[in-house]
Amino acid sequence: MDIIKRIAKLIDVKSIISLISAVIFAILAIRGELGVDNTMILLTLVFQSFFSYQTNKKKSETEEGD
Repeated sequence: MDIIKRIAKLIDVKSIISLISAVIFAILAIRGELGVDNTMILLTLVFQSFFSYQTNKKKSETEEGD
């Protein structure tokens, strides 16, 4: 059951948006429509916001459990 819970957490709206954004930016960079520098900046922002959200969510869940 633990695996099912982990998969359910991966199918979170923010996770999906982050992954789709990464794929879109990567495709645009490969096609040459978006510069590599811009791609790195955009991906950094997307993943930073995603992982900071995940970290804050885990902290709040831990505090609620105490």
